[in-house]
Amino acid sequence: MSDVNHDPSSQEHFGKGVLFMLLGSALFAVADALGKFTTQGFPLFQVVWLRSVFGLMLVALVIASRRRWEDFRTNNIRAHIKRSIAGIFMSGFMLTGLKYIPLAEVTAVAFATPMIVAVYSAIALKEHVGRDIFAAILLGLCGVILVVRPTPDHFHFGHLAMLGFALSSAYLSITARALAKTESALTLNLSIYPAGVIVFAGLAIKDWVMPDPVSLAALFGVALFATLALLSITRAVHLTTPAKVTPFDYSRILWSVSLGFVFWDELPDAITWTGIGIIICCGLYIMRHGRRQTARAGQKAG
Repeated sequence: MSDVNHDPSSQEHFGKGVLFMLLGSALFAVADALGKFTTQGFPLFQVVWLRSVFGLMLVALVIASRRRWEDFRTNNIRAHIKRSIAGIFMSGFMLTGLKYIPLAEVTAVAFATPMIVAVYSAIALKEHVGRDIFAAILLGLCGVILVVRPTPDHFHFGHLAMLGFALSSAYLSITARALAKTESALTLNLSIYPAGVIVFAGLAIKDWVMPDPVSLAALFGVALFATLALLSITRAVHLTTPAKVTPFDYSRILWSVSLGFVFWDELPDAITWTGIGIIICCGLYIMRHGRRQTARAGQKAG
């Protein structure tokens, strides 16, 4: 039996990793709540543009504070341009969803991203995916349908926007995995924002609403808490393996439900709860068993 399981430092790192993942999940929920708040009082394009501006500024400040000047440079400019274009859709779709549909439903549909990544990895990257993983993907997508519920009394364009978010987020996850060997996490996140700063500038200025100090703090908080969440989650996966701490990211749904209920009197109905439960269970299964299958396939190929 390996001594790693009994190594106090290993357990300590795992504990710290879990805490950082839980912190990151809570911070992402707060960022989403602030995004929902700001989209209620300001034009959508203004919020999206400020999200891009503040996000770019904050990541650049983190790079500068660490004196990691090399993170401003890259030899994969075309890949980063594509990621930045995807970032336009990701930010726009997310804030559209936050504006129009309950916070818990936004988070639940966003968790479809790992399923889309798994499908893409199997089809485009030819990675081995077992039948049980495909069954989990299909069941998870059924859970998404329960949350979205395309019925006249429930479905909104915001649900469709969140499906767009899941697709664009999946693309960013896939390309980040491909670039991770040569690019730092900060470089990968820095590249998401420039296109949004450029594209949304004119649209934001056209219907600009001057924010008061409290509203400006909330607009800045959307980017600030999202950036802090990203740094926390990055720290979590550096302390221990992603497979061990990523499941704790699903705690975000509890924060989203709580914040949605406290501030907007939103509470998922029984069907939505069922969909959320299916998404979480299938997502956890795909993360844990999918990695094992990929590892076994790699060993056989070797």
